[in-house]
Amino acid sequence: KRIAIIPIGGSGIRMNNKIPKQFIKINDKTLYIYTLEKFQNNESIDEIVVVCLNGYQKEVERECKQYGITKLKKVVLGGQTQLASIFNGISAIETDLNDDDIVMIHVGNRPNVSQKLISTCIAKYNEVGALTTVLPCIEVMVDKENNDIIPRNNIVRIQTPQVFSYKDLKEFVLNSEYYIDRGNTVCDLMLSLNKTVEFIEGEFLNFKITYPEDLYLFEKIISN
Repeated sequence: KRIAIIPIGGSGIRMNNKIPKQFIKINDKTLYIYTLEKFQNNESIDEIVVVCLNGYQKEVERECKQYGITKLKKVVLGGQTQLASIFNGISAIETDLNDDDIVMIHVGNRPNVSQKLISTCIAKYNEVGALTTVLPCIEVMVDKENNDIIPRNNIVRIQTPQVFSYKDLKEFVLNSEYYIDRGNTVCDLMLSLNKTVEFIEGEFLNFKITYPEDLYLFEKIISN
């Protein structure tokens, strides 16, 4: 099976909005639904698990039904961090998973991920195993404490999707209390343990909705 784990648990403080950013309505549709529709419509994905804030589970189930997210397998309560939420999502379905099942992780506030990138990640996983999407660092990087310019040739920005086998993840999930503080994403965790993660090219339009300007840009993109 190929399962998409979609955390939508952030509080969205930097959006300066009364409700979490992933629940903001854009053209009368909730932001995270745009993300889920990408995975619903992609033939490379079999099932979707949504990990959300406490108190929103019923709302997520209702909206998934309303918008035809038929691949939804489960709505799971999130954790204190993104990594904790990912562990919760996998734990909720682990009895249904086999070692060679493929787990794609994509945060719900990246609604502009393309069908091409989702499919490419699955295809590349079949070639290289564990992977994450990345972008080159195009700005000048400075260590502001020491006023040092940081060479950017080998610096990349990590995105999602990230793809792993359940076999890759099982040890972390079953011993989550030990690994929970080792990174923000599974990629961070694996790199901290010197495990191999392949970097593949992401997309500049696959940006996170973090600030009001990001929301404005996404609205313009979907309106064209």
